[in-house]
Amino acid sequence: MSEHSKTYTDKSEYRNAFHSFTDYQKRHNIIRKDFELLLDITDKNKEDHEKFNTLYRACLKGMLSLIESDIFGLNQLEKYDGYNDKHCFDDKFKRTFKQICKTWDKKEIIQQYLDTKYGELKKIKTKRDRLIHPKNTMDIPNASDVEFKEMKNIFFAYTNMLHSLMNDFFIEIQVKDVNEFMEIIKNKI
Repeated sequence: MSEHSKTYTDKSEYRNAFHSFTDYQKRHNIIRKDFELLLDITDKNKEDHEKFNTLYRACLKGMLSLIESDIFGLNQLEKYDGYNDKHCFDDKFKRTFKQICKTWDKKEIIQQYLDTKYGELKKIKTKRDRLIHPKNTMDIPNASDVEFKEMKNIFFAYTNMLHSLMNDFFIEIQVKDVNEFMEIIKNKI
């Protein structure tokens, strides 16, 4: 057993955790790959200001879509006390990752991220929110090379934090004997 694992004794709880974790990983990987391709396409269109602006705004939306999906998925695996998907982003982000890091004994990872990188993510979130619900033309940002690089750095800081968290991250089931293990396998988890 790893020091960064959660052990279940109840088969039903383990199945739910296994499926939640699997669904989370699949969703994350699909959205992450889409977003990375969007970053690449945006980067290649920097000289065409109209396309660059459009693609930059799509990136703002896409990055937060990935993070919000991650928050939802991790809460399906291990909910923080009082979890509600309608909580504000700031509360959900902090409470979700603190809960995951507490359960999997990786508290230093989220604390370091919150102390050094989270403020930049919040700025991008605010910019994305204004874009999603524009009240005037100032809420629809135009891209600059500097802002695009900042967004990419924020994305890579987030993914680095997430990869550090997921490295050596396990869920396990405790079984009494081989028969119980076989029952779990036959039920296709």
